[in-house]
Amino acid sequence: MMASLPVAVIGAGPVGLAAAAHLVERGITPLVLERGESVGAALLEWGHVRVFSPWEYNIDAAARALLDRSGWTAPD
Repeated sequence: MMASLPVAVIGAGPVGLAAAAHLVERGITPLVLERGESVGAALLEWGHVRVFSPWEYNIDAAARALLDRSGWTAPD
């Protein structure tokens, strides 16, 4: 049955993790697949490039809710 199949999220960058957070909000445990060695591997690889948008525009509401529950503090 379709309900028993996993939901795969390809990529553990900001968009993939936001998608996974939305699935978790809906009671679905996602299978997150990342080509790199860690979460956000591409971001880490391109860390020398400045992100030009303010932090508040770079975090999804569902992801923020999950992080807040774990005691996370947003960067300035």
